[in-house]
Amino acid sequence: MDIDEDFVFPVYIIEDIINEIVSLCKESKLEIMGQLIGRVYKFKGKKYIIINDSLFIKGAIHSEKYGTASVEGTLGEFEKRFQEIKEQKGDVNLRRVGWWHSHPGFQCFLSSVDLQTQKSVFPESHEVALVVDPVNDYFKFFTLDGESDKEYKSLDYAIIKS
Repeated sequence: MDIDEDFVFPVYIIEDIINEIVSLCKESKLEIMGQLIGRVYKFKGKKYIIINDSLFIKGAIHSEKYGTASVEGTLGEFEKRFQEIKEQKGDVNLRRVGWWHSHPGFQCFLSSVDLQTQKSVFPESHEVALVVDPVNDYFKFFTLDGESDKEYKSLDYAIIKS
């Protein structure tokens, strides 16, 4: 198979970060979520992201009780921790490039609430949702797709060795 010399994956994630997220998801029987931190790049007109950190929020509540997952915490807490990561890494170009959450035992997809979150908080074409099913031991990346009936699509990705 020949690979186009201009090919780039839309998503790259550092191995330690995906391993940490999957591990957190496996440790919890409840839905949990966090944000994905990284940088946006462009190569020959194609945008892609490299995810090199994540924010984790405790307090997700399982959907059986509430109909969907909800999360305790404030935007201020997210912002404070995000600023700490930027300072720690000394990188003012870091961005929130998406979010991650678990679907323990019920596959990887975007629910109607997930889709609404993506549309309202992460609407840019390079912003992603990472869904982890720790019970079935797999994950997928998604982004919005206005041309699809589902309004989202899965994305190919590459894992960067730590």
